[in-house]
Amino acid sequence: MHLAVRKNFEEKVSYVARMVADMTVIDQSNFLSVDCGLPGDTFNVMVVKDVSAPTQMLASIDHFTSKGFPMAVWSWENDVDQADFSVFTGHGLKHAEINTAMQADLSELQITSLHIEGLEIKRAVTTNDLLQFGTTLAAGFGASDEGDQVLAYFQRLCEYPLNNFPAMRYYLGTFHGIVVATGTLFVGSETVGIYDITTSNPYRRRGIGSAMFQHILEDARSCNRRSCILQASPDGLGIYLRAGFRPVGTVHVFENRALFD
Repeated sequence: MHLAVRKNFEEKVSYVARMVADMTVIDQSNFLSVDCGLPGDTFNVMVVKDVSAPTQMLASIDHFTSKGFPMAVWSWENDVDQADFSVFTGHGLKHAEINTAMQADLSELQITSLHIEGLEIKRAVTTNDLLQFGTTLAAGFGASDEGDQVLAYFQRLCEYPLNNFPAMRYYLGTFHGIVVATGTLFVGSETVGIYDITTSNPYRRRGIGSAMFQHILEDARSCNRRSCILQASPDGLGIYLRAGFRPVGTVHVFENRALFD
């Protein structure tokens, strides 16, 4: 099942880039690489499928590094023996994150709508909605340059009609008129995936993120896909376990920032 999680992630990270000018996708048998045209590792992504022949993979990493572009390499432990991670660390990349790949059968989940007074959750349907989504997501990076690049990415997307990207569903959570939360549902070829569940710092611990998660789960049931997948950080793991998701793999993330910071 970890392959289903990886496939949804591959489709999600490359979906917009395949349709937007100045973004490029390289899809090889052993890796997929996405260059969003901006110096940020949120959307400059490599997905590792196999490290047995790493020459092209490392050359793609060097392509980002040579132009000063941060990027992230996502590798599923099921596909790559931990000993093979030296391919990346030996190339100067930093082992930055470990997340848990998770899956659930949508027909088996008990989905409960959470009512929070003053909270409205809606799908982004206008350019302004999408810009608000990007602004809120970018704010989660604080004053870092990465936040600026995330915002620039969504400003670029706003140059296109939102209905150009029907498989990418962006959600906004508005609390007493202020946009404070985000979430994304990606409708892949075989599964749906939940991403970008964030809540602005001053509004955390009020159940807003959980309400967003449950709202997206409800919408996921209408997508004619049996399985829903996500990747959980250690902080969010308990929430997803209680919701009925089960771990199916471990995801390691490597970054190249140390090569030019």
